[in-house]
Amino acid sequence: MIQTTLFLHILAGVTALAAAGIAVGSAKGGRLHRRAGNIYTLAMLVTGLSALVLSVMDPNPFLFAVGIFSLYLVFTGWRAAMVRDGRPRLADHAGGAVMALAGVGMLGWGGQGMLSGSGAQPVILLVFGAIGLTMALADWRDWARGPVAGKRRIARHLGRMLGGTIATITAAGVVNLGFLPDLVVWLGPTVLITPVIFWWTARVTRGAVRT
Repeated sequence: MIQTTLFLHILAGVTALAAAGIAVGSAKGGRLHRRAGNIYTLAMLVTGLSALVLSVMDPNPFLFAVGIFSLYLVFTGWRAAMVRDGRPRLADHAGGAVMALAGVGMLGWGGQGMLSGSGAQPVILLVFGAIGLTMALADWRDWARGPVAGKRRIARHLGRMLGGTIATITAAGVVNLGFLPDLVVWLGPTVLITPVIFWWTARVTRGAVRT
Protein backbone atom coordinates (compact mmCIF):
# COMPACT_ATOMS: atom_id res chain seq x y z
CA MET A 1 0.00 0.00 0.00
CA ILE A 2 2.81 2.39 0.88
CA GLN A 3 4.62 1.68 -2.40
CA THR A 4 1.47 2.27 -4.44
CA THR A 5 0.77 5.56 -2.64
CA LEU A 6 4.40 6.61 -3.08
CA PHE A 7 4.26 5.86 -6.81
CA LEU A 8 1.07 7.91 -7.12
CA HIS A 9 2.69 10.73 -5.14
CA ILE A 10 5.75 10.82 -7.41
CA LEU A 11 3.69 10.59 -10.61
CA ALA A 12 1.42 13.43 -9.49
CA GLY A 13 4.44 15.52 -8.50
CA VAL A 14 6.07 15.11 -11.90
CA THR A 15 2.78 15.97 -13.60
CA ALA A 16 2.37 19.05 -11.43
CA LEU A 17 5.87 20.27 -12.23
CA ALA A 18 5.33 19.83 -15.97
CA ALA A 19 1.93 21.55 -15.87
CA ALA A 20 3.38 24.41 -13.83
CA GLY A 21 6.01 25.03 -16.49
CA ILE A 22 3.35 25.15 -19.21
CA ALA A 23 1.10 27.43 -17.16
CA VAL A 24 3.92 29.86 -16.38
CA GLY A 25 5.11 29.94 -19.98
CA SER A 26 1.69 30.36 -21.61
CA ALA A 27 -0.42 33.48 -22.07
CA LYS A 28 -2.18 34.27 -18.80
CA GLY A 29 -5.93 33.76 -19.06
CA GLY A 30 -5.62 31.80 -22.32
CA ARG A 31 -7.02 28.33 -22.92
CA LEU A 32 -3.64 26.60 -22.58
CA HIS A 33 -2.93 28.44 -19.33
CA ARG A 34 -6.30 27.49 -17.88
CA ARG A 35 -6.00 23.84 -18.88
CA ALA A 36 -2.45 23.56 -17.58
CA GLY A 37 -3.54 25.29 -14.39
CA ASN A 38 -6.40 22.84 -13.88
CA ILE A 39 -4.07 19.88 -14.41
CA TYR A 40 -1.54 21.44 -12.04
CA THR A 41 -4.15 21.99 -9.35
CA LEU A 42 -5.48 18.45 -9.58
CA ALA A 43 -1.97 16.97 -9.63
CA MET A 44 -0.93 19.05 -6.62
CA LEU A 45 -4.07 17.99 -4.77
CA VAL A 46 -3.13 14.35 -5.34
CA THR A 47 0.48 15.09 -4.40
CA GLY A 48 -0.47 16.84 -1.18
CA LEU A 49 -3.11 14.34 -0.07
CA SER A 50 -0.86 11.37 -0.85
CA ALA A 51 1.90 13.05 1.18
CA LEU A 52 -0.48 13.32 4.12
CA VAL A 53 -1.43 9.66 3.73
CA LEU A 54 2.23 8.61 3.58
CA SER A 55 3.07 10.68 6.65
CA VAL A 56 0.31 8.87 8.55
CA MET A 57 1.09 5.37 7.26
CA ASP A 58 4.75 5.83 8.12
CA PRO A 59 4.35 8.37 10.95
CA ASN A 60 6.15 11.61 10.10
CA PRO A 61 4.57 14.72 11.65
CA PHE A 62 7.13 16.94 9.93
CA LEU A 63 6.07 15.90 6.42
CA PHE A 64 2.42 16.08 7.48
CA ALA A 65 2.86 19.75 8.44
CA VAL A 66 4.73 20.55 5.23
CA GLY A 67 1.98 18.80 3.26
CA ILE A 68 -0.67 21.07 4.79
CA PHE A 69 1.45 24.09 3.95
CA SER A 70 1.76 23.02 0.29
CA LEU A 71 -1.95 22.24 -0.01
CA TYR A 72 -2.87 25.64 1.40
CA LEU A 73 -0.78 27.41 -1.23
CA VAL A 74 -2.43 25.57 -4.09
CA PHE A 75 -5.92 25.73 -2.57
CA THR A 76 -5.82 29.50 -2.10
CA GLY A 77 -4.30 30.01 -5.55
CA TRP A 78 -7.05 27.93 -7.13
CA ARG A 79 -9.75 29.71 -5.12
CA ALA A 80 -8.41 33.09 -6.22
CA ALA A 81 -8.91 32.01 -9.83
CA MET A 82 -12.36 30.52 -9.26
CA VAL A 83 -13.99 33.07 -6.93
CA ARG A 84 -14.11 36.05 -9.24
CA ASP A 85 -16.07 38.32 -6.91
CA GLY A 86 -13.27 38.05 -4.36
CA ARG A 87 -15.61 37.32 -1.46
CA PRO A 88 -14.56 34.45 0.83
CA ARG A 89 -16.79 31.46 1.41
CA LEU A 90 -16.87 28.96 4.25
CA ALA A 91 -14.26 26.80 2.52
CA ASP A 92 -11.85 29.73 2.36
CA HIS A 93 -12.22 30.47 6.07
CA ALA A 94 -11.85 26.78 6.90
CA GLY A 95 -8.67 26.55 4.85
CA GLY A 96 -7.28 29.61 6.58
CA ALA A 97 -8.09 28.17 10.00
CA VAL A 98 -6.32 24.90 9.20
CA MET A 99 -3.24 26.75 7.96
CA ALA A 100 -3.22 29.11 10.94
CA LEU A 101 -3.38 26.22 13.39
CA ALA A 102 -0.71 24.31 11.47
CA GLY A 103 1.45 27.43 11.32
CA VAL A 104 1.25 27.96 15.08
CA GLY A 105 2.06 24.30 15.61
CA MET A 106 5.04 24.46 13.25
CA LEU A 107 6.38 27.57 14.98
CA GLY A 108 6.04 26.00 18.40
CA TRP A 109 7.61 22.73 17.28
CA GLY A 110 10.39 24.54 15.46
CA GLY A 111 11.09 26.77 18.44
CA GLN A 112 11.30 23.77 20.72
CA GLY A 113 13.67 22.10 18.28
CA MET A 114 15.90 25.17 18.15
CA LEU A 115 16.23 25.11 21.93
CA SER A 116 17.28 21.47 21.83
CA GLY A 117 19.59 22.04 18.84
CA SER A 118 18.23 19.21 16.68
CA GLY A 119 19.58 20.05 13.22
CA ALA A 120 18.00 21.74 10.21
CA GLN A 121 14.42 20.58 10.69
CA PRO A 122 13.50 23.23 13.30
CA VAL A 123 14.67 26.02 10.99
CA ILE A 124 12.56 24.62 8.15
CA LEU A 125 9.54 24.41 10.43
CA LEU A 126 10.03 27.99 11.61
CA VAL A 127 10.33 29.33 8.06
CA PHE A 128 7.38 27.44 6.57
CA GLY A 129 5.28 27.94 9.70
CA ALA A 130 5.90 31.68 9.67
CA ILE A 131 5.06 31.95 5.96
CA GLY A 132 1.90 29.86 6.28
CA LEU A 133 0.61 31.68 9.35
CA THR A 134 1.39 35.07 7.79
CA MET A 135 -0.51 34.17 4.62
CA ALA A 136 -3.56 32.95 6.56
CA LEU A 137 -3.67 36.11 8.67
CA ALA A 138 -3.09 38.30 5.61
CA ASP A 139 -6.00 36.62 3.84
CA TRP A 140 -8.36 37.44 6.71
CA ARG A 141 -7.04 40.99 6.85
CA ASP A 142 -7.62 41.49 3.13
CA TRP A 143 -11.12 39.99 3.28
CA ALA A 144 -11.99 42.30 6.17
CA ARG A 145 -11.10 45.27 3.97
CA GLY A 146 -13.41 44.14 1.18
CA PRO A 147 -13.47 41.76 -1.79
CA VAL A 148 -10.09 40.71 -3.21
CA ALA A 149 -10.96 41.31 -6.85
CA GLY A 150 -9.45 42.62 -10.06
CA LYS A 151 -5.67 42.80 -10.25
CA ARG A 152 -5.32 41.89 -6.58
CA ARG A 153 -7.17 38.64 -7.20
CA ILE A 154 -4.97 37.78 -10.18
CA ALA A 155 -1.84 38.68 -8.22
CA ARG A 156 -2.92 36.37 -5.41
CA HIS A 157 -3.64 33.57 -7.86
CA LEU A 158 -0.23 33.82 -9.52
CA GLY A 159 1.64 34.24 -6.25
CA ARG A 160 0.06 31.28 -4.53
CA MET A 161 0.38 29.01 -7.55
CA LEU A 162 4.06 29.89 -7.85
CA GLY A 163 4.34 29.18 -4.14
CA GLY A 164 2.90 25.73 -4.79
CA THR A 165 5.49 25.29 -7.54
CA ILE A 166 8.19 26.03 -4.98
CA ALA A 167 6.82 23.19 -2.89
CA THR A 168 6.95 20.85 -5.90
CA ILE A 169 10.52 21.81 -6.77
CA THR A 170 11.52 21.46 -3.13
CA ALA A 171 10.07 17.95 -2.95
CA ALA A 172 11.97 16.97 -6.11
CA GLY A 173 15.14 18.38 -4.59
CA VAL A 174 14.68 16.51 -1.33
CA VAL A 175 14.41 13.24 -3.24
CA ASN A 176 17.21 13.83 -5.75
CA LEU A 177 19.67 16.22 -4.10
CA GLY A 178 20.36 14.43 -0.85
CA PHE A 179 24.08 15.19 -1.19
CA LEU A 180 23.39 18.86 -0.47
CA PRO A 181 22.87 20.30 3.05
CA ASP A 182 19.28 20.02 4.27
CA LEU A 183 18.79 23.78 4.55
CA VAL A 184 19.93 24.30 0.95
CA VAL A 185 17.57 21.63 -0.38
CA TRP A 186 14.55 22.64 1.70
CA LEU A 187 14.87 26.42 1.63
CA GLY A 188 16.87 27.05 -1.55
CA PRO A 189 13.84 27.08 -3.92
CA THR A 190 11.99 29.42 -1.53
CA VAL A 191 14.92 31.84 -1.40
CA LEU A 192 15.40 31.79 -5.17
CA ILE A 193 11.79 31.92 -6.38
CA THR A 194 10.14 34.16 -3.76
CA PRO A 195 11.72 37.32 -5.28
CA VAL A 196 10.20 36.28 -8.63
CA ILE A 197 6.79 36.08 -6.96
CA PHE A 198 7.15 39.60 -5.57
CA TRP A 199 8.32 40.90 -8.96
CA TRP A 200 5.49 39.21 -10.85
CA THR A 201 2.92 40.38 -8.32
CA ALA A 202 4.16 43.95 -8.73
CA ARG A 203 3.86 43.67 -12.52
CA VAL A 204 0.30 42.38 -12.27
CA THR A 205 -0.83 45.08 -9.86
CA ARG A 206 0.70 47.73 -12.11
CA GLY A 207 -1.04 46.23 -15.13
CA ALA A 208 2.15 45.15 -16.91
CA VAL A 209 0.87 41.60 -17.34
CA ARG A 210 -2.26 40.92 -19.33
CA THR A 211 -4.86 39.02 -17.30
